[in-house]
Amino acid sequence: MCSTDALHCDDAALIVGELDRVRRAQAALEAERTVLIDALRRANEAHEERIVVSGRESGGEKGASGQRGRATDASEWVARSTRAEVACVLRMSERSAADLIDEARVLRADLPATTEALRTGDISYRHAKALVEDAQLFHPLDRGAFEQAVLSGRLDVTAHRFAHRCRRVREHLDPETIDERAERATRSRDVVIQPARDGMAWLMAYGPVMQVQLVHTLLTGTGMDERDAGDPRLLSQLRFDALVDAVLRSGRPVGLADSADPSASLRPVRVAVTLTVPALTLLGQSDEPAVIDGYGPIPLEVAKTLAAGADSWRRVLTHPVTGVRLCFDRQTYRVPAALRAWLEDRDGTCRFPGCDRHASTCDVDHNHDWAEGGCTDHDNLSHLCRTHHRLKHHTRWWARFEDELLVWTSPSGHEHTSGPREDREPALTRLRR
Repeated sequence: MCSTDALHCDDAALIVGELDRVRRAQAALEAERTVLIDALRRANEAHEERIVVSGRESGGEKGASGQRGRATDASEWVARSTRAEVACVLRMSERSAADLIDEARVLRADLPATTEALRTGDISYRHAKALVEDAQLFHPLDRGAFEQAVLSGRLDVTAHRFAHRCRRVREHLDPETIDERAERATRSRDVVIQPARDGMAWLMAYGPVMQVQLVHTLLTGTGMDERDAGDPRLLSQLRFDALVDAVLRSGRPVGLADSADPSASLRPVRVAVTLTVPALTLLGQSDEPAVIDGYGPIPLEVAKTLAAGADSWRRVLTHPVTGVRLCFDRQTYRVPAALRAWLEDRDGTCRFPGCDRHASTCDVDHNHDWAEGGCTDHDNLSHLCRTHHRLKHHTRWWARFEDELLVWTSPSGHEHTSGPREDREPALTRLRR
């Protein structure tokens, strides 16, 4: 019985059975994906001449000392190209693609029983990923014993509980102590930001559990004190406001007025932010939102607060400006400042598919090499981050413009496209309730 038949019946047993079939089929497809990813890696490594352009200098960069940095050999260009192609095909970031490639390598080489359990649907990819993460900490010759110990338990458990089992087994088998591993892991502590909807974002701190727990406990205690004193805010809100008070504000306690006005008494910090505010919105004649590059729409009042503190402005219009010359033919190699600004506004980010590196940190690349007759024109120029600029130079990845699309062809012959920034498209008509 196919799943579409289940949709047209009220037999719960049939529907649940179909749901279980889909779960197993999904796991089998992820196992097949793992096999294909590892096969691609091995095929590229075996035929690096299909990937790397010979006769070009090493990609090492000279540092401030004048010494050449870490040389990039052919095998690394093969790895970068493989990572880029997997990311393009699966429409994910290259960091996620690198994780899949590493996981596929370990699953295929060292964890055959886990791969088989995934293929039969006994576990999900989340289960397999948890096992791989801990197995990678062992020497390849010891991973089989670790795998056998983990898989000897029940497999019909949640991925979260399965991951706990992996950590518990690793703790028993790992010759290193938890203290030694914790000391090494402390070096990777960090604070990162993740954009969210409606003008919000997550600030995530990764570090030693004692310090993270202590910070959370102190923020909670501060919030509970304020709440006991009659503050009507939720404890979650009080925790956040206490954090802002400790990090950003100029030495005075955060109050109710500050929670209503996030800009109140903020300590001055010099940052470079590209903020686009439609002129009609500033005049009150449109509700089209302001946009921060790299994030998206933000409330107008927040935009006005940021704009009020700006010490310089650059005019960016969303329609053609006749004062900007877009074509220089063969007159010059260097991209003039006005054209560079126009290109930055058009591209927004690196023009390699899936790359979100902001254009202001990228190189402006002549798609058709200037040394080979290319022109310094808007339809032959695009922003590429240093990683993808060098990938284009050292490997057989190449690109061509089709109107505003940049069409990339990989060494395998597959095409992937990259368009200009989407927040320059015409605003949609707001839905009426």
